[in-house]
Amino acid sequence: MFMVSNRVLAKKILRDLLHRGAQVAAIAVTVLLGVLLYVASYDSFRNLETSYQQTYARLHFADFTATGADPARIADAVRGASGVARVSVRTQADTAMSIGGTKLLSRIVGLTGPAGVNEISLAAGRLPDPAHPNEVVVEHHAAETFGLHAGSQVRTFDGTTWHTVTVSGIAWSSEYLWPARSRQEVLGDPHGFAVVFAPQNEATRLSGRPGPDQTLVEMNSGATASEQDGVTRRLRDAGALDVQTKADQPSNAALHEDLSGFSELAVAFPALFLVAAAVAEYVLITRLVLAERPIIGTLLAMGARRRTVVGHYIGYGLGMVLAGTVLGVLGGFIATSAVTAAYTNAVGIPDTVVDHRPSTAIVAVLLGLLTGVAAGLAPAVAAARIAPAAAMRGDGLRPARPGRWSLPSARWRRVPVVARMTVRSLARGRRRTVATMTGTVLALVLILASVGMLTSMRSALHIQFDEIERADATVLTSSPSNELAAQLRSISGVTAVDPVGLTPVTLSAGGRSYSTTLTGLVPDTSMHGFRAPGGGGVRLPDTGILAGAAMANQLGVSVGDTLAVTPAAGSSKTEQLKGLLDEPLGAYAYATDATVTDIGGTGLHGYLLRFTANADRDALRATVTELPSVIAYSDSHAMQNQLDRFLGLFWAFITAMLIFGTVLAFTVIYVTMTVNLAERTTELATLRAAGVPVRRLTASLAAENLTATLLAVPLGLAAGYFAACALLRSFTSDMFTFGLAFGVAAPMLAVVAVLAAAGLSQLPAARLVQRIDIAPVVRERAQ
Repeated sequence: MFMVSNRVLAKKILRDLLHRGAQVAAIAVTVLLGVLLYVASYDSFRNLETSYQQTYARLHFADFTATGADPARIADAVRGASGVARVSVRTQADTAMSIGGTKLLSRIVGLTGPAGVNEISLAAGRLPDPAHPNEVVVEHHAAETFGLHAGSQVRTFDGTTWHTVTVSGIAWSSEYLWPARSRQEVLGDPHGFAVVFAPQNEATRLSGRPGPDQTLVEMNSGATASEQDGVTRRLRDAGALDVQTKADQPSNAALHEDLSGFSELAVAFPALFLVAAAVAEYVLITRLVLAERPIIGTLLAMGARRRTVVGHYIGYGLGMVLAGTVLGVLGGFIATSAVTAAYTNAVGIPDTVVDHRPSTAIVAVLLGLLTGVAAGLAPAVAAARIAPAAAMRGDGLRPARPGRWSLPSARWRRVPVVARMTVRSLARGRRRTVATMTGTVLALVLILASVGMLTSMRSALHIQFDEIERADATVLTSSPSNELAAQLRSISGVTAVDPVGLTPVTLSAGGRSYSTTLTGLVPDTSMHGFRAPGGGGVRLPDTGILAGAAMANQLGVSVGDTLAVTPAAGSSKTEQLKGLLDEPLGAYAYATDATVTDIGGTGLHGYLLRFTANADRDALRATVTELPSVIAYSDSHAMQNQLDRFLGLFWAFITAMLIFGTVLAFTVIYVTMTVNLAERTTELATLRAAGVPVRRLTASLAAENLTATLLAVPLGLAAGYFAACALLRSFTSDMFTFGLAFGVAAPMLAVVAVLAAAGLSQLPAARLVQRIDIAPVVRERAQ
């Protein structure tokens, strides 16, 4: 029996791959990008999650935060319960602060001690000395924003009196890895909110509160779901009005929302690249099998095993992806370190964990090699099934049957020859046409998924800050008065002033609760727009409340249902839900100022301001905060900048995907086009021998490929739409609600980008056609 040397076959694979260097390089680069993206994005995602968890464990982040009733009694009810590790009570109060002349909203948080829950980690300075009053630790985001350091002085407001306190240290807090004030205010003006920590007695004094108002519970790392449910029941039975889980804590929820979307991208986008590479490989290996049928037949006739033939052509698939896979894994390791460090530095996570997981590298290698095997398997099996005698005689390849449009197109006398040749080639070379269309669809999916998320989030920002939040700034005051309103209206650059009330409330229905802010506005306010879920406007009702649709979904209520509204430091009252709202950022409740006054409780009062188009915002901030009764100020434009910071990694990833999508389209179409030329060498040589100009042949080839690309555009647009919808859903919650918004320009530009890539891939066609050696090809055909 004839045995083929594996070394000989390996040399043949290497020679053939080098001979097709351009196509192989294009495929290898596509695989490299897919593997690199997978390793970098997936390991970065795991590293970020590990970094968070390490910080949470080290600082004993609370699994449950209960508010309402008597915190000491609630703590006694869960202390010693199964699965509970630590229990603490503390004061947390939102009040006003002044830092270097800037007035802002602040949060005073009581320290729980060295064996407490939600500890802090000092970055500089020291903890406050309980023996010396008026010392606080500032959370590091606020310290960076305002340039604070140990020894700096700030002023806090307890509701009646301003206190001057000294900064003893700067600290990280597990509760404020991202400085979110609430689930509704994940993104805010960094100059409009700060967190400070003080010993419990000092926190009570500085905030003007009578005592602790929160109970914190940390569970053991091995606590079961039933143990956690039992603790939740105990907290509620002891009188807790609201129980916030670790997953719902604003900072943690915001960061994991970002990570959740990132994890979706870490799988979806690399998969597109690997599928595209597999399509290009399949086309190339199929062409190789067709060209080598006589060689395959000879090998089989001389006794070569069919599994040897299968392994040989699968070897081509593995050879094309091997270098790209190895380089992709190595590049992914480097990118993982860079991405993890950049993200943790941007957010300010104290514990940065950078691990290069062997499991991720192994999976990436398997994915890359699987791409090569999957692409080569079908052509390899087809090669092994070739009848040796027929293949060696050269009659194993039957002439291609005329396509459906071949005969009709021959009678289209008035249609240019190039157009007729294009229609005929598309109909006869269905495999080539499908491969080109598949590459186009994949490229459009990648581009449109990226563009769709980009345009949708930009649209959400426009809706939030132009249609809904029409005020340019919010001013909080210790004592609303007509005199202050008049002073604000008299400031140059201010065009409108409306009163506003902000009351922290807990909405309850059917055993479920949701903490949010109830905003009280004048009935005919022009400072805030109310947008219905299906589009269009909603009027602020005279009685009852409006609420975000995401909040209503969590409570399981609909329009017309009755909600229990419990304000901070107030008693519960019932209000009817009069309408639902579609707001991209946060889930708030709204009512008229009269309704909010009737509900009562402790809240903040102030004014919404609107500026002229060319107003100097920094100057206006300084002027407004100089007014004695103004205690805090926030700018809506700063919130937009904060959102860009929050999504910084996301924007960079999406921009890269836009570039890579164009590269993907070029790769698939280029490989398909060059294989198309190789398959049609005899036909093209015969046409050249018959006197057909190279220009006309090149035009025909370009028209064929561009037509196949255009035919795939509707499918690509539809697939890209659904892909963008799926990816946006991974970012949607009660904190963020994004609707897909493509517009017209984005899909058009995506199509133009893919067509441009297809057009660029045609540039080598004229040179390849010109280089065809006519004499040998015609002579071979005549034999």
